Amino acid sequence: MKNECLNVWKGIAAFFIVFIHCNFPSPIGGMMNGLARFGVPLFFMVSGCFSYGKGPDTIRRRIRKIWKLFLTANGVYFIWKLFHLWLKREITAGAAAALFAPDSLIDWLLWNESPFMGHLWFLGALLYCYIFYWILVKVGWEERLYFLIPACLTANLLLGEGLSILGKEISFLYVRNFWLTGLPFFLWGHWMFREESQEKLKIRPGICLVGTVIGACLSMGEMLLSGGGELYLGSVLMTGGIFSLALRKPSFGKGSLLAHVGEKTALHIYLWQMIVFDVIEKLGYMCEVHEHMVYQWMMPLGVGAASWLLAEALLGMKKGVMRQ
Repeated sequence: MKNECLNVWKGIAAFFIVFIHCNFPSPIGGMMNGLARFGVPLFFMVSGCFSYGKGPDTIRRRIRKIWKLFLTANGVYFIWKLFHLWLKREITAGAAAALFAPDSLIDWLLWNESPFMGHLWFLGALLYCYIFYWILVKVGWEERLYFLIPACLTANLLLGEGLSILGKEISFLYVRNFWLTGLPFFLWGHWMFREESQEKLKIRPGICLVGTVIGACLSMGEMLLSGGGELYLGSVLMTGGIFSLALRKPSFGKGSLLAHVGEKTALHIYLWQMIVFDVIEKLGYMCEVHEHMVYQWMMPLGVGAASWLLAEALLGMKKGVMRQ
Protein backbone atom coordinates (compact mmCIF):
# COMPACT_ATOMS: atom_id res chain seq x y z
CA MET A 1 0.00 0.00 0.00
CA LYS A 2 1.26 3.46 -0.89
CA ASN A 3 2.12 5.89 1.88
CA GLU A 4 0.85 9.21 0.55
CA CYS A 5 2.29 11.18 3.47
CA LEU A 6 5.77 9.85 2.71
CA ASN A 7 5.27 10.86 -0.92
CA VAL A 8 4.36 14.37 0.19
CA TRP A 9 7.52 14.62 2.28
CA LYS A 10 9.62 13.20 -0.55
CA GLY A 11 8.27 15.95 -2.78
CA ILE A 12 9.11 18.60 -0.18
CA ALA A 13 12.55 17.05 0.35
CA ALA A 14 13.34 17.15 -3.38
CA PHE A 15 12.82 20.91 -3.51
CA PHE A 16 14.65 21.53 -0.24
CA ILE A 17 17.68 19.65 -1.59
CA VAL A 18 17.66 22.03 -4.56
CA PHE A 19 17.92 24.86 -2.01
CA ILE A 20 21.07 23.26 -0.59
CA HIS A 21 22.83 23.43 -3.95
CA CYS A 22 21.28 26.75 -5.00
CA ASN A 23 21.22 28.91 -1.89
CA PHE A 24 19.02 31.84 -1.03
CA PRO A 25 20.97 34.93 0.05
CA SER A 26 22.33 34.62 3.60
CA PRO A 27 21.54 34.45 6.48
CA ILE A 28 18.19 33.05 5.32
CA GLY A 29 20.05 30.88 2.84
CA GLY A 30 22.24 29.45 5.58
CA MET A 31 19.25 28.63 7.77
CA MET A 32 17.44 27.05 4.81
CA ASN A 33 20.57 25.01 4.08
CA GLY A 34 20.53 23.65 7.62
CA LEU A 35 16.79 22.96 7.52
CA ALA A 36 17.06 21.07 4.22
CA ARG A 37 19.53 18.51 5.54
CA PHE A 38 16.70 16.10 6.34
CA GLY A 39 16.10 15.51 2.60
CA VAL A 40 18.66 12.89 1.59
CA PRO A 41 18.38 10.93 4.89
CA LEU A 42 14.63 10.72 4.30
CA PHE A 43 15.18 9.14 0.88
CA PHE A 44 17.43 6.50 2.44
CA MET A 45 14.84 5.80 5.15
CA VAL A 46 12.09 5.38 2.55
CA SER A 47 14.27 2.90 0.64
CA GLY A 48 14.92 0.89 3.81
CA CYS A 49 11.26 1.02 4.78
CA PHE A 50 10.02 -0.47 1.54
CA SER A 51 12.73 -3.13 1.58
CA TYR A 52 11.27 -4.67 4.73
CA GLY A 53 10.00 -8.19 4.11
CA LYS A 54 11.22 -8.27 0.51
CA GLY A 55 12.99 -11.34 -0.82
CA PRO A 56 16.37 -11.49 -2.60
CA ASP A 57 14.78 -11.46 -6.07
CA THR A 58 12.99 -8.17 -5.39
CA ILE A 59 16.14 -6.60 -3.95
CA ARG A 60 18.14 -7.84 -6.94
CA ARG A 61 15.70 -6.11 -9.30
CA ARG A 62 16.12 -2.88 -7.34
CA ILE A 63 19.90 -3.24 -7.56
CA ARG A 64 19.65 -3.56 -11.34
CA LYS A 65 17.35 -0.52 -11.53
CA ILE A 66 19.65 1.69 -9.44
CA TRP A 67 22.72 0.40 -11.31
CA LYS A 68 21.19 1.45 -14.65
CA LEU A 69 20.27 4.85 -13.22
CA PHE A 70 23.76 5.16 -11.72
CA LEU A 71 25.40 4.53 -15.10
CA THR A 72 22.99 6.84 -16.93
CA ALA A 73 23.35 9.77 -14.53
CA ASN A 74 27.12 9.54 -14.33
CA GLY A 75 27.31 9.19 -18.11
CA VAL A 76 25.18 12.30 -18.64
CA TYR A 77 27.23 14.35 -16.18
CA PHE A 78 30.48 13.11 -17.76
CA ILE A 79 29.24 14.48 -21.08
CA TRP A 80 28.16 17.66 -19.28
CA LYS A 81 31.70 18.03 -17.88
CA LEU A 82 33.15 17.62 -21.37
CA PHE A 83 30.70 20.22 -22.66
CA HIS A 84 31.93 22.66 -20.00
CA LEU A 85 35.52 22.00 -21.03
CA TRP A 86 34.57 22.59 -24.66
CA LEU A 87 32.94 25.92 -23.80
CA LYS A 88 36.15 26.98 -22.05
CA ARG A 89 38.21 25.67 -24.99
CA GLU A 90 40.04 23.40 -22.60
CA ILE A 91 38.83 20.06 -23.92
CA THR A 92 41.72 17.67 -24.50
CA ALA A 93 42.29 13.96 -24.06
CA GLY A 94 44.33 14.77 -20.97
CA ALA A 95 41.55 16.86 -19.42
CA ALA A 96 39.02 14.08 -20.03
CA ALA A 97 41.40 11.46 -18.62
CA ALA A 98 41.94 13.60 -15.51
CA LEU A 99 38.34 12.91 -14.55
CA PHE A 100 39.35 9.28 -14.11
CA ALA A 101 42.46 9.94 -12.02
CA PRO A 102 43.26 7.10 -9.57
CA ASP A 103 42.51 9.25 -6.51
CA SER A 104 39.12 10.18 -7.92
CA LEU A 105 38.26 6.57 -8.70
CA ILE A 106 39.27 5.50 -5.17
CA ASP A 107 37.04 8.21 -3.68
CA TRP A 108 34.24 7.03 -5.96
CA LEU A 109 34.65 3.41 -4.87
CA LEU A 110 35.15 4.00 -1.14
CA TRP A 111 33.15 7.16 -0.44
CA ASN A 112 30.68 7.25 -3.37
CA GLU A 113 32.01 10.64 -4.55
CA SER A 114 31.34 10.84 -8.29
CA PRO A 115 34.14 12.57 -10.24
CA PHE A 116 31.53 14.10 -12.56
CA MET A 117 29.09 15.76 -10.12
CA GLY A 118 29.17 15.64 -6.35
CA HIS A 119 25.48 15.11 -5.65
CA LEU A 120 25.56 11.76 -7.47
CA TRP A 121 27.11 10.27 -4.32
CA PHE A 122 23.52 9.47 -3.33
CA LEU A 123 23.07 6.95 -6.15
CA GLY A 124 26.33 5.18 -5.32
CA ALA A 125 25.45 5.04 -1.63
CA LEU A 126 21.92 3.78 -2.39
CA LEU A 127 23.36 1.10 -4.67
CA TYR A 128 25.65 -0.02 -1.83
CA CYS A 129 22.66 -0.04 0.56
CA TYR A 130 20.73 -2.42 -1.66
CA ILE A 131 23.74 -4.67 -2.27
CA PHE A 132 24.45 -4.79 1.47
CA TYR A 133 20.82 -5.52 2.26
CA TRP A 134 20.67 -8.24 -0.43
CA ILE A 135 23.58 -9.96 1.34
CA LEU A 136 21.74 -9.64 4.67
CA VAL A 137 18.62 -11.19 3.15
CA LYS A 138 20.61 -14.07 1.69
CA VAL A 139 22.15 -14.93 5.08
CA GLY A 140 19.00 -14.15 7.09
CA TRP A 141 20.47 -11.18 8.98
CA GLU A 142 17.96 -8.51 7.93
CA GLU A 143 17.11 -7.63 11.54
CA ARG A 144 20.43 -8.31 13.27
CA LEU A 145 22.40 -5.15 12.51
CA TYR A 146 20.15 -2.43 13.90
CA PHE A 147 22.92 -1.59 16.40
CA LEU A 148 24.71 0.05 13.45
CA ILE A 149 22.08 2.81 13.39
CA PRO A 150 23.21 4.64 16.56
CA ALA A 151 26.85 3.65 16.02
CA CYS A 152 27.09 5.09 12.49
CA LEU A 153 25.01 8.19 13.22
CA THR A 154 27.06 8.98 16.32
CA ALA A 155 30.26 8.64 14.30
CA ASN A 156 28.79 10.87 11.59
CA LEU A 157 27.81 13.64 14.02
CA LEU A 158 31.08 13.51 15.95
CA LEU A 159 33.30 13.52 12.86
CA GLY A 160 31.18 16.02 10.95
CA GLU A 161 29.37 18.53 13.10
CA GLY A 162 31.38 17.87 16.27
CA LEU A 163 34.78 18.55 14.74
CA SER A 164 33.40 21.52 12.83
CA ILE A 165 32.19 23.17 16.04
CA LEU A 166 35.64 22.59 17.55
CA GLY A 167 37.26 24.17 14.50
CA LYS A 168 38.83 20.89 13.36
CA GLU A 169 37.24 19.85 10.11
CA ILE A 170 37.72 16.71 8.04
CA SER A 171 36.67 16.16 4.45
CA PHE A 172 32.93 15.72 3.97
CA LEU A 173 33.77 12.57 2.00
CA TYR A 174 34.29 10.67 5.24
CA VAL A 175 30.79 11.35 6.57
CA ARG A 176 28.66 11.84 3.43
CA ASN A 177 28.73 8.28 2.13
CA PHE A 178 27.17 4.84 2.39
CA TRP A 179 28.99 4.00 5.60
CA LEU A 180 27.91 6.85 7.87
CA THR A 181 24.83 8.25 6.11
CA GLY A 182 23.23 5.79 3.71
CA LEU A 183 23.51 2.63 5.81
CA PRO A 184 22.23 3.95 9.18
CA PHE A 185 19.24 5.75 7.68
CA PHE A 186 18.39 2.78 5.43
CA LEU A 187 18.43 0.46 8.45
CA TRP A 188 16.49 2.99 10.55
CA GLY A 189 13.70 3.13 7.97
CA HIS A 190 13.67 -0.66 7.87
CA TRP A 191 13.46 -0.91 11.67
CA MET A 192 10.71 1.71 11.99
CA PHE A 193 8.56 0.01 9.37
CA ARG A 194 9.06 -3.32 11.15
CA GLU A 195 7.94 -1.78 14.42
CA GLU A 196 4.91 -0.19 12.76
CA SER A 197 3.91 -3.39 10.94
CA GLN A 198 4.09 -5.29 14.23
CA GLU A 199 2.09 -2.53 15.94
CA LYS A 200 4.94 -1.73 18.31
CA LEU A 201 5.38 1.90 17.20
CA LYS A 202 3.14 3.76 19.62
CA ILE A 203 4.33 7.33 19.04
CA ARG A 204 1.43 9.76 18.81
CA PRO A 205 1.27 12.03 15.73
CA GLY A 206 1.40 15.11 17.95
CA ILE A 207 4.71 13.98 19.45
CA CYS A 208 6.05 13.26 15.96
CA LEU A 209 5.10 16.77 14.89
CA VAL A 210 6.72 18.35 17.95
CA GLY A 211 9.90 16.35 17.33
CA THR A 212 9.93 17.52 13.71
CA VAL A 213 9.57 21.18 14.68
CA ILE A 214 12.24 20.92 17.39
CA GLY A 215 14.55 19.17 14.91
CA ALA A 216 13.96 21.90 12.32
CA CYS A 217 14.82 24.64 14.82
CA LEU A 218 17.91 22.74 15.99
CA SER A 219 19.08 22.21 12.42
CA MET A 220 18.97 25.92 11.64
CA GLY A 221 20.71 26.78 14.91
CA GLU A 222 23.40 24.15 14.42
CA MET A 223 24.02 25.43 10.91
CA LEU A 224 24.76 28.89 12.29
CA LEU A 225 26.86 27.45 15.14
CA SER A 226 28.98 25.06 13.10
CA GLY A 227 29.25 27.19 9.97
CA GLY A 228 28.00 24.39 7.75
CA GLY A 229 27.86 20.61 7.72
CA GLU A 230 26.38 17.61 5.98
CA LEU A 231 24.21 16.42 8.87
CA TYR A 232 23.07 17.80 12.22
CA LEU A 233 21.54 16.33 15.35
CA GLY A 234 18.45 18.35 14.46
CA SER A 235 18.41 16.74 11.00
CA VAL A 236 18.32 13.29 12.61
CA LEU A 237 15.48 14.31 14.93
CA MET A 238 13.60 16.02 12.11
CA THR A 239 13.93 13.05 9.77
CA GLY A 240 12.80 10.62 12.47
CA GLY A 241 9.83 12.85 13.33
CA ILE A 242 8.74 13.18 9.70
CA PHE A 243 9.06 9.45 9.08
CA SER A 244 7.16 8.52 12.25
CA LEU A 245 4.42 11.00 11.38
CA ALA A 246 4.10 9.50 7.89
CA LEU A 247 3.78 5.99 9.31
CA ARG A 248 1.04 7.15 11.68
CA LYS A 249 -0.83 9.17 9.04
CA PRO A 250 -0.17 7.31 5.75
CA SER A 251 -3.13 8.78 3.82
CA PHE A 252 -2.32 12.44 4.56
CA GLY A 253 -1.88 14.43 1.34
CA LYS A 254 -3.52 11.86 -0.91
CA GLY A 255 -4.14 13.28 -4.37
CA SER A 256 -2.02 16.39 -3.77
CA LEU A 257 0.55 17.78 -6.18
CA LEU A 258 3.35 17.17 -3.67
CA ALA A 259 2.30 13.52 -3.35
CA HIS A 260 2.55 13.20 -7.13
CA VAL A 261 5.96 14.89 -7.14
CA GLY A 262 7.23 12.63 -4.35
CA GLU A 263 6.02 9.46 -6.03
CA LYS A 264 6.81 10.20 -9.67
CA THR A 265 9.42 12.92 -10.14
CA ALA A 266 11.38 13.56 -6.91
CA LEU A 267 14.32 11.39 -7.91
CA HIS A 268 14.67 13.06 -11.31
CA ILE A 269 14.43 16.51 -9.73
CA TYR A 270 17.36 15.46 -7.56
CA LEU A 271 19.38 13.99 -10.41
CA TRP A 272 19.09 16.73 -13.03
CA GLN A 273 18.90 19.85 -10.84
CA MET A 274 22.59 20.63 -11.32
CA ILE A 275 22.25 20.86 -15.10
CA VAL A 276 19.30 23.19 -14.63
CA PHE A 277 21.29 25.20 -12.09
CA ASP A 278 24.24 25.56 -14.50
CA VAL A 279 22.00 26.73 -17.35
CA ILE A 280 20.12 29.31 -15.25
CA GLU A 281 23.35 30.57 -13.69
CA LYS A 282 24.95 31.03 -17.11
CA LEU A 283 21.85 32.90 -18.32
CA GLY A 284 22.09 35.16 -15.27
CA TYR A 285 25.68 36.06 -16.13
CA MET A 286 24.89 36.52 -19.82
CA CYS A 287 22.03 38.90 -18.98
CA GLU A 288 24.17 40.62 -16.32
CA VAL A 289 21.54 40.19 -13.61
CA HIS A 290 23.48 37.76 -11.39
CA GLU A 291 24.25 40.44 -8.82
CA HIS A 292 20.69 41.73 -8.53
CA MET A 293 18.99 40.85 -5.24
CA VAL A 294 15.72 39.89 -6.94
CA TYR A 295 17.57 37.42 -9.17
CA GLN A 296 19.40 35.90 -6.20
CA TRP A 297 16.14 35.34 -4.34
CA MET A 298 14.30 34.02 -7.39
CA MET A 299 17.03 31.75 -8.70
CA PRO A 300 16.55 28.87 -6.18
CA LEU A 301 12.80 28.95 -6.85
CA GLY A 302 13.45 29.03 -10.59
CA VAL A 303 15.86 26.10 -10.44
CA GLY A 304 13.37 24.10 -8.38
CA ALA A 305 10.48 24.85 -10.74
CA ALA A 306 12.52 24.20 -13.90
CA SER A 307 13.90 20.94 -12.45
CA TRP A 308 10.36 19.80 -11.71
CA LEU A 309 9.18 20.68 -15.24
CA LEU A 310 12.14 18.78 -16.69
CA ALA A 311 11.33 15.77 -14.49
CA GLU A 312 7.69 15.88 -15.64
CA ALA A 313 8.82 16.06 -19.26
CA LEU A 314 11.06 13.02 -18.78
CA LEU A 315 8.18 11.18 -17.11
CA GLY A 316 5.93 12.01 -20.06
CA MET A 317 8.55 10.81 -22.54
CA LYS A 318 8.94 7.55 -20.62
CA LYS A 319 5.19 6.95 -20.67
CA GLY A 320 5.11 7.70 -24.40
CA VAL A 321 7.88 5.18 -25.10
CA MET A 322 6.17 2.52 -22.98
CA ARG A 323 2.89 2.96 -24.88
CA GLN A 324 4.58 2.33 -28.23
